[in-house]
Amino acid sequence: MSQDITTAITLGKAGDTDALMAWIAAGGMPDQHDADGWTPLLWASVRGHADTVTALLAKGADSAMAHARSAALPIHMAGQSGDVATTKVLLEHTPAQMDAVWDLNGHTVLLQAVFYGYLDLARFLVERGANTTITTARGLGAMEFAQQFQNQALMDILRPYDSPADAKARYYQSYLRRIAPTVPPEEQAAQALADRMVGLVSDGLADAAKDSTTVDRTLAAVTALIETDGADVNRLGGPLQQPPLVVAVTGNNGLPPSPDMARLRLELARVLLAKGADPTLHERHPMGAHTVIRASVFNHLDILKLCAGHLSAQQLADAINEIPVVNGLTALHDNVLRATMAAPDHFEGYLDQARWFMANGARSDIEDFSGVTQQNIAENAKDPEVRRRLLEVLRMSA
Repeated sequence: MSQDITTAITLGKAGDTDALMAWIAAGGMPDQHDADGWTPLLWASVRGHADTVTALLAKGADSAMAHARSAALPIHMAGQSGDVATTKVLLEHTPAQMDAVWDLNGHTVLLQAVFYGYLDLARFLVERGANTTITTARGLGAMEFAQQFQNQALMDILRPYDSPADAKARYYQSYLRRIAPTVPPEEQAAQALADRMVGLVSDGLADAAKDSTTVDRTLAAVTALIETDGADVNRLGGPLQQPPLVVAVTGNNGLPPSPDMARLRLELARVLLAKGADPTLHERHPMGAHTVIRASVFNHLDILKLCAGHLSAQQLADAINEIPVVNGLTALHDNVLRATMAAPDHFEGYLDQARWFMANGARSDIEDFSGVTQQNIAENAKDPEVRRRLLEVLRMSA
């Protein structure tokens, strides 16, 4: 990587169009990745710098040049920015990217807009024919995604354009086939055990709220799979290629909360960690995240404390502050974001978790890809009391 591309990356990120155009006029070539996998066009897109994106495309920047690590296109990054003008520029340049799928999480630009809750961008996209058959890596179409976040305003925008459920199901199966790994013959037995373990964890959690006997059965089955059959607790398994520990912490404990599901989730984490599961091991899909980040989203502070017992202080701080390849949201970003949206009976849990993060080395000044820090999220909380209490925690000494 040359110093030149580093300069161009900085200019693209800042939206300094004039300086970037001068760099190109002097012989700079924008279609290069820096050491982290970025191009100037990717940064300009995720920061919503429409003028810079326009100028780069006019100079021949490649809108099909993806992020070197995540394979996100500029159009997907524009979806994170939420900027309609930036998205429009990219689609006018390359109309076929309207339904381009980011295989990491299954997102199109429309699914990005729904994930981040951008009403204007979602409306712009469906009015221009965005395909609502396409689903996320978890099989959710745009409408189901909006329902998951209980975003009524988005649901109202999407409803007239929604696709039939069977079409979404067929699409999802095609997506799973596309991302399925190629397993060498000599590894197929080990992979079958990993897939089985992920299935046991996932099915057990799904059934625990309905049948309390599921808890002990699932724990016994997982333990036997490890101790008797030799399953590797750190081998990625299942259709999304995830570590069993990530699967164990993914999801809430039901609405209303199920004590049996909560107990199973905690005990699964305890068993897996005792058998050597690595809390910093990344899944492949849908977010490329590790256990510390995923547990943060769902406020599993009890499990985070278990994980801390298997990491050094520095390893824990590094995991808390890791900038994920999918969107740059650290564990504390996710924590604060969920806290600003949580019902009053859930807010205290997220506040306790934020306090624990800060006491274990979390930083509140890290920008996500769109330029938003953890503190910025708290500052933008609508409820003044939520805002005050979050900022009080985030200003703690690490």
